[in-house]
Amino acid sequence: VTPRSCSGSVTGVPGRAKVFVRALSSPDPDEIPCGCLVFSGIDDPGNRLIRYANHYFYEQFGFAAGGLVGSPLSGLLTKASTVIFDAYVVPTVLHEGRCSEVLLELQTPTGSKCPVVVNARRHSADRTLIVLSLFDTTQRDTLYQELVETRRRLEEKATILQHLSTTDELTGLLNRRELHKRAAIMLAEARRYETSVAVLVVDIDHFKELNDTLGHAGGDKILAELGKRFREQGRLTDIVARHGGEEFVFVVPKMDEFCVWRFAQRLHKIASEVRVPGKVLTVSIGISLSHPRDDLLYEVLFMRADKALYAAKAAGRNRSLIFD
Repeated sequence: VTPRSCSGSVTGVPGRAKVFVRALSSPDPDEIPCGCLVFSGIDDPGNRLIRYANHYFYEQFGFAAGGLVGSPLSGLLTKASTVIFDAYVVPTVLHEGRCSEVLLELQTPTGSKCPVVVNARRHSADRTLIVLSLFDTTQRDTLYQELVETRRRLEEKATILQHLSTTDELTGLLNRRELHKRAAIMLAEARRYETSVAVLVVDIDHFKELNDTLGHAGGDKILAELGKRFREQGRLTDIVARHGGEEFVFVVPKMDEFCVWRFAQRLHKIASEVRVPGKVLTVSIGISLSHPRDDLLYEVLFMRADKALYAAKAAGRNRSLIFD
């Protein structure tokens, strides 16, 4: 395609129609969608005067049209931004010819502060002048704060979901899944450092009768209260979990037989302090103990403690037995 006349440049692509591009005239600074300032006094901080401001600057930041020309640049910036401008922006322009993306604050006619991103360079025709472009970042900062707040809420929800996925809703203790996961890690560390681990399975005596007498709500109240007291009793290194129903599990590191026996007695005492109408709450406890250099899985230790628990139940309840 070859037009008869065209006041523009011509570019060709082999095998395709030629494309004609009309040259555009340089745009007026008032048409550029950002603030534009020109100021003098590049070598004299006390004599830096605004020589030009485009229409966008006046309109965007609320200044009277033409009212800035001849006024000092320092009156346009906050005190902190004036320090940054004099100490960083101007020296960088003098040394490198330009300075990019510096965050400053303007003092608007209403007295408010407006954050702007400033780019600066020397005037191409008059090297005693500096040209600034200023972009209002108020909307960007607002969006950023909204994103920060959204992220905070998402992190809170993620924390809640993480908590729900690892804990028992009624007692606040670890659930069975998290119990198995953490116990495996504890036993791996015990094997590495050749230390012992104790597993205690705690079961409330005659809990079905309590449920029948007090109702499920009453039974849940007892479980919640006992779980709370067990959680407060455990050390930071201990694993305390609700295994299911009326059964709780402790996995305790660095315990010998004497220490774990005393620990079990404390659990009996804690259970007896939970208020139950018309009776004293008791528990039966089965205990298994790994020894240094043992290579036992948690499932094996739990099975042994569970057998000791059933033996304690058969022996009359309200007692602790260690698997032998």
